[in-house]
This record gives sequence, C-alpha cells and structure tokens, in this order.
Amino acid sequence: MTAANKDVDEAISRRTRQALSEAKARGVQLGKAGADNIRATVEKRKSAADAFARQHEALFAEFVAQGLTHRKMADVLNERGIPAAKGGPWTHGQVQRILNRYADWAQAQT
Repeated sequence: MTAANKDVDEAISRRTRQALSEAKARGVQLGKAGADNIRATVEKRKSAADAFARQHEALFAEFVAQGLTHRKMADVLNERGIPAAKGGPWTHGQVQRILNRYADWAQAQT
C-alpha cells in the first residue's frame, strides 16, 4: 500500500467514525441485527404469510380436490389475476410452500 493510499484510508476511517459518533449523539439507532430484532422480524413475516395463506385456503383446497399440479395451480391463479403474496405472479414453488404450510397446520392439529 502506498503512502497516499494509506492517508486516504485513514481519512475515510476518521470521517466514518466521526459521522457515526455524531449520528449516535443525535439518537439514531445504529445496527438492528440483534437476536431480538431478528426474532421479531421472523415472527412478523410468519404471521403475514399465515394470514395470506388463510385468505386463500378454500381456493387451494379446491385445487387439491381437482388434482391439479403445483404448476397448473400457479397458472390458474395467474389466469384469474390473483396476485401472489408480494403482488407478483405465482410460481409452482410458491404454490408448494403454501401447500406445505397447510400440511404443517393439519399436522399440528393432530
């Protein structure tokens, strides 16, 4: 490393530390990757996925009764204009995951 590069690296490091300490003094929360935050985020996503799955449970029960494949279920959902959980088109993988969620619910009830 040349002397010029070392000086630049040290200047960047100094400015970064200064900016972080100023942000901390203003009360900005720095870093959110703690175990409690991760747990809360996972629970929030799971409850949203559960709510979405419950909303479509009867429809998927109908598809299963008809013996449709996962890919065909996705095609039918897309043809009907029913968006997937994040608003996009359905894929067979998403269908498989939602059916697995239903199976997990059924197993938990026994």
